[in-house]
This record gives sequence, structure tokens and C-alpha cells, in this order.
Amino acid sequence: MRRTFFALALLASGCIAGSAAVQRDDRMLRELSRQERWAQQAIDARPTRDQLDSIRGSDYGSVAAARKEFQKLVMAVDRGTWIRETTAEMMREDHDPQLAQEFDRGGRLRIESIQAADELADALADAKGGLTVADLKPAFEALRKAQASEDRLSRLAGTMKLAMSPIPMPRPFVEAAAKVVDVNPESAKELDRLPPEDQTKIRAKMADLGRNREEQKRETITAASPSTIPSTSTEPPPREAEAPSTTLKIAGDAAAMIAKRPPRSITLREDGLFALSYDDADYLVDPEGKLVRKETPSDR
Repeated sequence: MRRTFFALALLASGCIAGSAAVQRDDRMLRELSRQERWAQQAIDARPTRDQLDSIRGSDYGSVAAARKEFQKLVMAVDRGTWIRETTAEMMREDHDPQLAQEFDRGGRLRIESIQAADELADALADAKGGLTVADLKPAFEALRKAQASEDRLSRLAGTMKLAMSPIPMPRPFVEAAAKVVDVNPESAKELDRLPPEDQTKIRAKMADLGRNREEQKRETITAASPSTIPSTSTEPPPREAEAPSTTLKIAGDAAAMIAKRPPRSITLREDGLFALSYDDADYLVDPEGKLVRKETPSDR
């Protein structure tokens, strides 16, 4: 099958460039139908959301199966390109509306294949050992061939009323490749095997991942230190308790006792009270001069 597929692909590519015309016969129509069916089967087998989560969780069986499905989806991208090129060349000699439908269907199949493969590549990139840059090289090559095909077909679009099928944006597989290299920096040298345009986009995405990681670190530190977060409460912040005064105000009870009889000494105690010492007792007053209690020698 692969020999037939690539032989027909070469034939179609040569015809678009201006070589001998593709002959419309039953064999070619059957081959178109086969390629469409295989591409659709790959799309229909795309993993579900739960399966993608299992892949990201590095489940061994899920990752192994996903790698095979990824290869089938990449091949489906190539199939979509082949269908469009082959039917476009056939339409130059035959204006059967069915060929136009096949041409458009090839574009839809390719877009769906690219989107499914990109989603699967992203999940594999999150899995441990799920994907390498070498695994992604055929996917980037399929994109390159698809873009080159669209460029050739665009030159025929005016005369043949062909509907273009551009590559989805943002560039597929770029984020997956950036994740792979970000986790495995030693694989960065493998980027040199990719087209320069893709290398540039991947390195730019790696820079984005680095910035996002730093922002997440800062957010984590901020979350762990709530005192650094500005308060949105309208209530005034609680006031700290004022330290007791170390100066006695000669007023109230203290003033009356001192006026009647000066004490032998006035001492500031550890509890913040002032002791007015007399021969018979110590009179404890607060800093405002209010008598708190009397302590006799027997009380000490």
C-alpha cells in the first residue's frame, strides 16, 4: 500500500508541475476512495479527552498506542495533500463536479488530521518519554509539503475555481516540540534537522514557556506570603497595643499623697505600675496617678 501511495503521490506532484496528465480511470477513482477512507479512519480513532489525560499521566499502554495513532494521523495529513493535488490535476481535463467535491474533501480531511495530530502531540509531549523531536520531524515535513502544495494550487485557483485550504494557525506541533526540548535540553541539537522557519517558532515558544514558569514561581511565592498581598478590606488595620508609659503623671491619688507626705522613693515596676514607697507601705499607682493597691511589708 505504501508503495502505491507514494508512487501515486510522485505522479500527482509531477503533473502539478506540468508533466504528463493524470488519466482519469477506475483505478485512480478507487485509489482516491481508499486514501480518503484511510485518512478518515485515522481521524475517527483520535483519542478522547479521558484518553488524552491518561497519556499525559504517562500511562505506558496509553502512550504506546498514542505514538502509533500519531504516525497514522501524520500520514493522513499527507493523504489529504495527495487527494487535493491528484483531483486538481484531473479537473484540468475533466470538469465533473464530483472531482471538485473530492478536492474539497481532501482539504477538510487534512485540516482535521492536522488538528488531531497536534492535540495528540501536545499530550505526548507532557508524558514522560512520550515524544522526541525526531518523532515530530515527519509532522513538520507533512506541513511543509502541504504548504508547498497550496502554493502551487493557488496559481491554478483563478482559472479552476479551487478553494484553498490553508495550514491552521498557530503553527501546529510547535508547542509540542518546545515542551520536549524544554524538558530535555540535550535534544535541542535535533532542532537543526527541522526547517528554519519552524526552528525559529519553536525557540520563541521555548522562551514563552520559560517566562511562564518564572511567573508561576513568583505567584507561588506570593501565595505563600499572604502578608505581601494588599488588603482590600475597608476596615482600618488593628492598632498595636501601646507600651505602658515610663513617666508618672503627678495627678489624682499620686498628687494627693505626695502633697501630704513625700515618699522615700518612686520606682517603676516591671508590671508598669509606679511604687510610691513609704515607711509603712508601698502605694502602687498607674502612670496616670490613680491608686491601684497598697502593699505592706507583709504582702511582699
